Amino acid sequence: MHDTTTPPPAAPARGRIILAGLAMAVPAIVIAFTRFVWGDALPVDVASHWSGTGAPDDSLPAAGVFLVTLIIASVAAISTSVLLALPKPDMRTKRMILLFLGILAGMAASVWVIPTWLTLQAGSVDGAVLGWWLLPLGACSLWGVIPAALLPARPVFAGAAARPAPMELGETEVGAWSRSLTALMFVWLTVIVVTIGAAAYTPVLLGGEPGAAVFGLSIAVVAALLCASFIRLRVSVDWRGLRVVSLFGIPLKRMSLDRIDVVEATDIRPGDWGGWGYRIMPGRSAVVLRSGPGLVVTSTSGKQFAITIDDPE
Repeated sequence: MHDTTTPPPAAPARGRIILAGLAMAVPAIVIAFTRFVWGDALPVDVASHWSGTGAPDDSLPAAGVFLVTLIIASVAAISTSVLLALPKPDMRTKRMILLFLGILAGMAASVWVIPTWLTLQAGSVDGAVLGWWLLPLGACSLWGVIPAALLPARPVFAGAAARPAPMELGETEVGAWSRSLTALMFVWLTVIVVTIGAAAYTPVLLGGEPGAAVFGLSIAVVAALLCASFIRLRVSVDWRGLRVVSLFGIPLKRMSLDRIDVVEATDIRPGDWGGWGYRIMPGRSAVVLRSGPGLVVTSTSGKQFAITIDDPE
């Protein structure tokens, strides 16, 4: 097999990638900066929940709100930096991840800045009337649109990458192929699930009511493990047929050679196969980790299985 190296993106695309990364750091910077500016004036408790646009009906310790929101926004910013530095996944997938991470970071910043500001201005939690601040509180959750829009839809490469030559076998030869696939999208989805779980249930734990968080935490742990199972898959093709195994050694797909009728190398779009992850539909199933090249295997019974992999030819 020949080694293929993807050239770096050209300058215009690289500039937009840097801007997108900087935009993702803004919520964390805002949280840290406002905490520094408010200093000793920061109240012990800040308003945390409104049933309408009037006075709040609940509060939380300011130190806890600051710490949780800063962690969420910082994790989103660091995750973005790592994601943008890697050659894969493709830009379309990166834009989607940035959208979700940006929404998470924007919500964290709004949950800290606006309630704390209202509490400071009112001088007490009871006087922190929400009013028209409901609009910017909701608008901050759309912050993810900005870095997603800044990121180029697809990389502009300075050169073209070479394609490996297909393997040719003689009549008496057999071939075996295997590859481990890393789905960065599910890395970040796992991070998001863990972060959301921490943000949702840390206040409950700090409030001294751990029993109330057990059920929700259990759901968050199961969701995180489910996402993590798709982080790394191993695909192998040999005389036994096609096999796909998850990160935890769970077989996701096994298809023997005598059950395979047609194999096609084609571009796979998540929308055509029910979305990302392990999808099961009437007459077909798929393991879709990104948009792009993949294999579509049709069995002798007419059922189809698709998986996204590099160099499907």
